[in-house]
Amino acid sequence: MKGSSSTSQKIGWVVFLIGALYMLGLGWLYSWWVVPAANQAGTEAYSGLLGFLWQLSVPLGAFIVAFGAALIAKVERRVLWLLILLIVLFTAWRVVGTTRQVVPALFGIGGGLITLFFVGSIWNWARIRSTLSGSDKTGSDLRMVGFVFFVIAAWDLCGLLGMANFVLRPELASKFNVPLSSTINAASGVMVLLAVGWGFTFFGQLLSRQSQASEVERLPRVATGD
Repeated sequence: MKGSSSTSQKIGWVVFLIGALYMLGLGWLYSWWVVPAANQAGTEAYSGLLGFLWQLSVPLGAFIVAFGAALIAKVERRVLWLLILLIVLFTAWRVVGTTRQVVPALFGIGGGLITLFFVGSIWNWARIRSTLSGSDKTGSDLRMVGFVFFVIAAWDLCGLLGMANFVLRPELASKFNVPLSSTINAASGVMVLLAVGWGFTFFGQLLSRQSQASEVERLPRVATGD
């Protein structure tokens, strides 16, 4: 059934576009300028309010986009308040920081949780795939492949930051003469894996949406009274 958008949905579209422009404008376009400048001037290149907003552009912008999308989707009020709470907590965390020292246990526990969540996601896909059909099944398959690329990216990120490139331990990188080409290759690989993973996830979601739209169109229409 088609109808005019509610006020909250219209506000949601505005918020969504603001978040998207924030991420693309500062997070992506501005980075083409600030990164080369930082290579010359260090952190001075992104000091001040503009630099602070740039550092938050993608992470905070992602929450803003999600909040706008939640308004468009007309989610329950508790979900909106949860997003607001997460935005506040996340921003405070980014301002305060996590830790100034390498904590191996943090990466070890985080890696274990990522692995468990991945295995659980794939197991869930295996259980429900037989209940799907058409584009919805193909979309589910693509999202599953996206998960695979994400977990490989997480593994390679561990190799980039820790053994064997030791980005977080420059003294070990110097001790073992880790070539810069190895670090560049690892970082490039992580970027490729993340981009491919997001691509599979997006197109999988798109196919599933098309399948659901087709299901709605096939539903018998209720005849209206004369």
